Amino acid sequence: MREAPIRRADSALTGRARAAHEPFIWDITTLAALGAMLALALLPILGTLCAAAFLGAVILLVVLKPLQSLDDIRRFAPLLSIALLALISTIWSDAPERTLRAGIQLFFTIVAAIVIARRVSAERVILMLFAGFTINLLVALPYVPGALLRGYALVGLMGSKNAMAFSAHMLMALSLAIMVDHRQNRLARLAACAAIPASIAIIFLCHSAGATASAIITLVAFPAFLLLGRLHISFRLGVMLTLLLLLIVAFIFLADLQYAWADFRLTVLKKDATLTGRTYLWDFAFRLIAERPALGHGYYAFWRQGNIDAEGLWRWAMIASRTGFNFHNAFVEMLVDLGWVGFSVFLITCVSVAGMGLYRQITRPSIPMAFFLSMLAILFARSYSETGLIAPFSQMTFLLLATGIYAVAPSKKTGRPGISEPREAAIVPRRV
Repeated sequence: MREAPIRRADSALTGRARAAHEPFIWDITTLAALGAMLALALLPILGTLCAAAFLGAVILLVVLKPLQSLDDIRRFAPLLSIALLALISTIWSDAPERTLRAGIQLFFTIVAAIVIARRVSAERVILMLFAGFTINLLVALPYVPGALLRGYALVGLMGSKNAMAFSAHMLMALSLAIMVDHRQNRLARLAACAAIPASIAIIFLCHSAGATASAIITLVAFPAFLLLGRLHISFRLGVMLTLLLLLIVAFIFLADLQYAWADFRLTVLKKDATLTGRTYLWDFAFRLIAERPALGHGYYAFWRQGNIDAEGLWRWAMIASRTGFNFHNAFVEMLVDLGWVGFSVFLITCVSVAGMGLYRQITRPSIPMAFFLSMLAILFARSYSETGLIAPFSQMTFLLLATGIYAVAPSKKTGRPGISEPREAAIVPRRV
């Protein structure tokens, strides 16, 4: 008889409070997923070692539940379209062996995104990525005094100020998502509060205009998507319709907006009008596209030693290592590699993922989806001047695909029988 009030009190707990008391289940599935997320975050520092660890962790996840993995891959098979096209491009590629290897790597990267997103909840993926990018920040700390004293851009162990700045921006965005999510562990939320100012300081020390712009967009987009979830559904639909109309207007006045952006870069960000030589790269790329407009030169076939055109661009850019260069535009890079056919598949994938994410945030708003949508806005904006949106072992590729997967179907159960993943941190709508 005395237990009844206790049961009633327990059942009265909200989903949020109950999730806060549920322990983090350290089963082999969780550990494998954590290993994959850490490897993905640390890839810019450790390179091949992390790529191998990432593949090993994903293979372990597949082996643990092969039938479920095959079912998940079948369900999200359309996401593999771009990887299959990359593999097929081996037939006409200028460098068949390189294309085949990169196509296989891209295929496994997409499979990894599907398997991980179906095994681990969005909240836990965010927490795992937070752990990885926190390590990146801690590793960079010893290089901060030198950057302050000499006034140079902070590079750390990544070899690139842009890579270092992107890592810091990712930590800032992940921290925001954890800080406002009451389903996250209290200790993680406290760590996120401390990580936000630290990551902003690292972005400042990197002297990266792109990362600074990305941070500003995040600080606007993430709260906006959160606010969207608190509105009544009729108002959400009205907001999305307004945004669609604004996009149409922006497309009509695209030339004026590009001029305004160029003026902003020149007067505020102190960047030259040619985007630090990128316009020359794009002009060169358009000549390559004209040579094979339909199918391109083969996935990852251009930037290789021995290719006269690539060697010339490396010399022009004074890159002695003759590696690690690109056309600094994800859409242009795709046109060069896979032509208009590949570009069409790429564009359909991006639009479909964004549409599914927006639909879920309108119909079933949540904090994790607000994070993923704000990151999509960043990734699409960065794609105008950077590559990697669809690439092997790319953090951006994982975020893009995970958005679509979580929008269609949240993750399944964890490894412990009878215990299911907590639902996404919902945003309770308010009537306006």
